[in-house]
Amino acid sequence: MRIILFAAVLLYGGLFQTPPSPVKNEQEHGKKEAKPASETPRSTAEPTSPITTPISQPSPNAQTNETKEKPSSWPAWTDIFWPTWVLVIVTAIAVWAALRTLGAINAQVEEMRETGVQTDKLIAENIAQSTSMQKSVAEAARLASAMEVAAKEIAVSSKAATESVVALRERTAQQMRAYLTIMVGGASFQERPKNLRFEARPLLINCGHTPAHKVMYKARAAILPVPLPSDFDFPLTGEFMGSSILGPQQNNVLAAVVDAFVPDAEVADIKTGQTRALYVWGLVSYRDVFDIEQTTKFCQVIFWTTDTNIFGTYISRHNEAT
Repeated sequence: MRIILFAAVLLYGGLFQTPPSPVKNEQEHGKKEAKPASETPRSTAEPTSPITTPISQPSPNAQTNETKEKPSSWPAWTDIFWPTWVLVIVTAIAVWAALRTLGAINAQVEEMRETGVQTDKLIAENIAQSTSMQKSVAEAARLASAMEVAAKEIAVSSKAATESVVALRERTAQQMRAYLTIMVGGASFQERPKNLRFEARPLLINCGHTPAHKVMYKARAAILPVPLPSDFDFPLTGEFMGSSILGPQQNNVLAAVVDAFVPDAEVADIKTGQTRALYVWGLVSYRDVFDIEQTTKFCQVIFWTTDTNIFGTYISRHNEAT
């Protein structure tokens, strides 16, 4: 702004400054030259009468014509008039350039101002979006936490339900499945003339409420000491026999015959079980209504009170079931 004011002052001074008039310069120069001539030193001599000398005056017409003719000519190139105009033109160009620069600066400032407004709007929008996103994230985190809690509760409930189902199934299976047990059945003692050896016939009974499928068994009979040695391992050989279905509360007879005849003199002692007796043991395998494999192990010792009456007992080992 100071540059513009300075350029305006220079322009104003150059436009209104006029070069000095040649006539005026000559008149002033004539006055300067005539003034010393009019001043005469005072003489110490006696005064003399003044002599009047007529002074010729220039002709008014000639002076007027000269004055009219001289302003119509341009000053010399060495006169200050021309540098002044050059300075004025340069100043005008500088002012024009300064005005254009100022306009460009104002445009840039306005553009920057508009850009700043837009930037403020974008910042405000971004802040609003960020706040909204933060709220959304917080809400999502809250929902995720709630879902996690619900998932844990569902998992606990599911586990409890599964355990309940398993327990119910086990309870139902325990109540409804087939239970096969071995009861003391019939037996026959050795009669060599009839080619009969000692034989035990345990009674297999289904005590459950559903049928037993694929009922198979292995059984063996032998004359062994009384009491039974503790190291006896109840050996079983051969394949499983049978593959039948035994319904609830039904029974079946198993059969096991000793491998060889004993001396006839020992038959009576074996029948009473004084030192030796008839033992029968085995393993029953079957599948219940839930298609689960079950087993029953048994071992009995048989005595005769009379030739037609028998009784038996279970020993403390090898009597168990699933």
